[in-house]
Amino acid sequence: MRIKYEVSAGGLLLRRRDSTYDALLIGRGVQRCIWTLPKGHVELRESTEQAALREVREETGCWGELITRLNEITYWFYVGKAKHRKSVTFFLMRYLSGDPANHDHEVDDARWFDVAQARKALKYVNEKRLIDLAVEFLQAHPDAFGEPAVAVPLAGTLSS
Repeated sequence: MRIKYEVSAGGLLLRRRDSTYDALLIGRGVQRCIWTLPKGHVELRESTEQAALREVREETGCWGELITRLNEITYWFYVGKAKHRKSVTFFLMRYLSGDPANHDHEVDDARWFDVAQARKALKYVNEKRLIDLAVEFLQAHPDAFGEPAVAVPLAGTLSS
């Protein structure tokens, strides 16, 4: 069996709102959106960091800056008879500018969610865990966004 290896990068883009954070998710599917984090292939001569910033900008219409690497998710899937192994490196990002209405054609919707609601809306368990990791990071580094700290719910208190 032929195996194709793919490398991608993406991001969890957060913005401050009052005493909490909002997360920007992308949706695919017209009747029933499947909410995920923006991600895409790392191009030739592009670092994972550069790819993550580019993919977030393209898929959400918004610009961010890297705060930290969150985690790498690896999974397998099939396309026809070819087996694919995809590794995606995700970064925590701080929102800088842009409008989700300017997302690209590959995405049906891009929308801000309260961080707890974003965790509930995400389709994949591994991406839900990225929310937990981001919350843990922000609790440990309250000045990471260069703004006064805000109270973020403990990762364990975010409901599934």
